[in-house]
Amino acid sequence: MNRTIASFSLITMLFLSTCAFAADFPAGSFNYQNATVEQVLPIYKELSGLELVVDSRVKNVRHWINWKSTEALSKAEATKRIEKELLEQAGVIITHLDDKRASVTCNDALTITKTKN
Repeated sequence: MNRTIASFSLITMLFLSTCAFAADFPAGSFNYQNATVEQVLPIYKELSGLELVVDSRVKNVRHWINWKSTEALSKAEATKRIEKELLEQAGVIITHLDDKRASVTCNDALTITKTKN
């Protein structure tokens, strides 16, 4: 893992741990600019509390995730929004297997939404 990914993940994990006691994440709490799927998935895992079963092809997805939350979000809303952004911007699909696990796959046939940086 390179230093940029490690720094991004560490900063985000620290932020999430301090927000764990808040009912909502304030607007602007999530600000992904050219984030990789590998950077976003650990954040999703932390928020959702799910064990992620990740398809080996997911690490080869080369689409950027760009999203800034513009409104306050609950933990459930934030996880749903991350699922949506991963699907629309990278073709990454998160399927809940049960209450403890989710499957993470990719589908290169999906239409990808290009976002402005």
